[in-house]
Amino acid sequence: MSVIDNGCGIPDYALERIFERFYSLPREDGHKSSGLGLAFVREVARLHHGDINLHNRPEGGVVATLRLHRPFT
Repeated sequence: MSVIDNGCGIPDYALERIFERFYSLPREDGHKSSGLGLAFVREVARLHHGDINLHNRPEGGVVATLRLHRPFT
């Protein structure tokens, strides 16, 4: 499943760190997030043998792709 947003994207320096617990980027409104959301999503995805990744779109914004694998029976 992929979700696309139209925001300003994620700075290149942060793309690898964005999934670390307690890592967050400054916000325009001055508020600080906990930095747990994406770390939690990645951990849950991996517990289900999946993964999540983010990449910036050339025209702006970010694509978040969540992949979960069905178990073979």
